[in-house]
Amino acid sequence: MTKLHRQSPDDFQFAREGTSEAAPSERERQMAEFRIECDGLRFHYNGYRYDKLADAVAYASLMRARPEQHDAGGPSPRGATFTSPTDDERTLMASLGIGHAAGAYRFGDFRYERLSDAVNYAKLVRQRPADERD
Repeated sequence: MTKLHRQSPDDFQFAREGTSEAAPSERERQMAEFRIECDGLRFHYNGYRYDKLADAVAYASLMRARPEQHDAGGPSPRGATFTSPTDDERTLMASLGIGHAAGAYRFGDFRYERLSDAVNYAKLVRQRPADERD
């Protein structure tokens, strides 16, 4: 017989009666496979933080699918701090439609901790033909 123990809204753990071992959840398996860590709020992989495990797993899968690109894997370095953008950076952000709030830069539906990442993606989106943009 199997008992179902709810750990979080999207995570279940199955524990077998009569044993002290619990089968790892899909979430735990993915985190172990891709060396993704969670600080209780965000998921960390390869220098980036994600609000959703699915986003971290998707990026990790993409990195592994590219044989020419090194997959550094692992969690992001801790201790990154947010500094307010300079006037020049604000001008650049305005020209690309990048906002910032609560220590993060925002472009579209994405949040970035580094302005350079938001700028690079915004420029990439601009280079795409209009019919390919989301």
